[in-house]
Parts: sequence; structure tokens; C-alpha cells
Amino acid sequence: MMRKRTILGGAVMIAGLAGASVAQAQDRPMYELPAIEVNVLQTGLHQQAIDLYELPERWGEAADLHRQAAENLQKNDAGQFFGYSRAALLYFHAGELAAARRSMEDAAEVAEATGDVLTAANAFVDAAFIAVAEDYDGKQREFVGEARELIESPVLSVEDRAAVLARIEGAPAGAASVRVALNVRFGSLETLALAD
Repeated sequence: MMRKRTILGGAVMIAGLAGASVAQAQDRPMYELPAIEVNVLQTGLHQQAIDLYELPERWGEAADLHRQAAENLQKNDAGQFFGYSRAALLYFHAGELAAARRSMEDAAEVAEATGDVLTAANAFVDAAFIAVAEDYDGKQREFVGEARELIESPVLSVEDRAAVLARIEGAPAGAASVRVALNVRFGSLETLALAD
């Protein structure tokens, strides 16, 4: 009987300490360690991808790594834009046009969800360009429509609207001109590797 009281008393004391710790922890952000771990993993995956930029035969693999890094983050985390947009460029240059289009669309949706209207509009135009290379007229129209809708936002300046419209109106006609347009906007993969 004495042993049961001691164990019960110890359990009550531990529960009381746990309650006090929870009350103190409410003043701090929760999940600090997992956020750090995810960020390190994401950065590591991006670095592995960047290390593959010099090997054209491995651009698809590099794109997969950037995409995986983006997907390791919470949905619509602003950091996802980098992973999805880089994946799109690499998939495009690797000839994986459907994956490139989907990744650029994901990047555009993240930018829109985080309130970066100009980046979202431009990313939808980029996705439309990739759809041109893919010869997917329906998606091209859809993405151009999304971009046109976004540029009506009152947060954009007249100059920003005009710049996006100029990109839409000067849309490339085929895969070769899409490659040039994307290189002009983002730089070549070689310059991206040097910048990182």
C-alpha cells in the first residue's frame, strides 16, 4: 500500500511539473527543432541539386531534388517558390515539359498564396511559355488568363502591369524561343549555378 501511494504521489508530482512546463512553453514558438531540421534538409537538397547543374544528363535528377525540397516545406511556404521554379527550369532544359509546366504552375500558386502578386503573374506567364513549348494550347490559355486576372490587382503599379502584359503579348512561338525567353528571364543554368 505504501508503495502504491509513493508511485501515485510521484506520478502526480510529474504531472504537475509537466503542466508547469507546458505553461512556460506556451510563450515560445512550438516545433522549433523540426523547423530547423526541415530547413537544413531543404538547403541540403537544394545544394545537391545545384551541384548537378554542370551535368546535363542529370538535370532531371536535380529538378527532382529541388521539387522534393519544396515539398518538404509546409504548403504555401514562401520558400517553396525557389524549389518549384528551379525544378521547372531544370525539367524544361531536360526535355521533361509536362513536369516543367506543373512545377512552374506550383511556383505560381505558391507566390499567389503568399501574396506576391507580381511574382505569381510572371510565373503563370512562364508556365504559359512552357505550355507553348509543350504545344498544350489549353494550358497556355489558362495560365495567360490567370496572369491577366492577377495583374488587375490594385497592389501592382502601372509599370508592373505593363511589363507582364508585354511578356504575354511577346509570347514565344515554339520550344526554341521559349528556351531563349526563360534564359533571358532567369539566366542559363550555368549562370544560376554561379549565382548560388
